[in-house]
Amino acid sequence: MMSAAPARQQRRTDRTRARLLDAALAVFTERGYDAASLAEVTQRADLGTGTLYLHFRDKRSLYEAVVRREGLAVRERWLSARSARPALHGDVAAEVRLLCEVILEGWSTTKPELMRLVLLDGPPLETWFVEDIGRVIAPVLAEHVADADLLAHVLIGALLACQRFRLTQAPRISNQRLTNMIAAFCAAGIAAEPPAAAAKRARKR
Repeated sequence: MMSAAPARQQRRTDRTRARLLDAALAVFTERGYDAASLAEVTQRADLGTGTLYLHFRDKRSLYEAVVRREGLAVRERWLSARSARPALHGDVAAEVRLLCEVILEGWSTTKPELMRLVLLDGPPLETWFVEDIGRVIAPVLAEHVADADLLAHVLIGALLACQRFRLTQAPRISNQRLTNMIAAFCAAGIAAEPPAAAAKRARKR
């Protein structure tokens, strides 16, 4: 029989990592990336500096792990919301709108400091951030269009660009208005599949 010790060790490792990420999220959003220090993070987590370095190479890698965890959480909320609403499957406009709603509610409303940190104050992360979310969205868009990978990047890029505009120039734009604008813009473009791609898809049916 396999020993349960490795499983217990993994659970301890996961709990320690979660404590560090929780502490880092709090410190980064309160102090900003540049002013935050690893000493503050370990103090907030009540862990030693050596423990932090067992999990993360430096402040940048810790920051990236924080953002990736939060991004994955939003992704999971979108997948859950989508599975709970099967009636919208096949409606590209509804799919785009739901994604916008989940992202805006998940970050812009409940964690505005994190959104500001990622889009304005912290190191640029959009390349891999868009890749992470795009890999989940692309299969959904592939039900409608041929160039799903490209369009997934366009969709996330538009959402982030609009959110950055709101943070810097138009803070009074509501989530609903922003969602309406992005959904209308992206859904119309996604639905306008090039004739050659549409013909190719039709031949495959």
